[in-house]
Amino acid sequence: MNPPVVRFVDSGEDDTIRSLESIQEALLRHPLAVQAAFAWLAAEGRRFAGTSEGLVWQERLGRSELVAQLRLVWDSLGMTAFSEESSDLLPTFFVEGLVSAASAENIEAMLTRVISRRM
Repeated sequence: MNPPVVRFVDSGEDDTIRSLESIQEALLRHPLAVQAAFAWLAAEGRRFAGTSEGLVWQERLGRSELVAQLRLVWDSLGMTAFSEESSDLLPTFFVEGLVSAASAENIEAMLTRVISRRM
């Protein structure tokens, strides 16, 4: 019998990974809601940028390391698929993925794998 082992680990990384996974899952599960929220935020941001206070913040944020890191997260999780136009209801990457999957030779086997993972 092995003795118990205590490991001290920084749980911050695990928490961050769980957060990133949750964000990505929300994007995939609720693309229409994300699209609507993104379009609204983009429009609101453009309105604010047109004000004198907005111009000050735009300059500050343009130099921000945090904003650069946010851009990395944004790009990596696939958030660039969302459009600033509120009329774009479904992000194009969903349509492209659907057409690509339908074109695959072994689509039935892949669908079976995907469905069985969810059970």
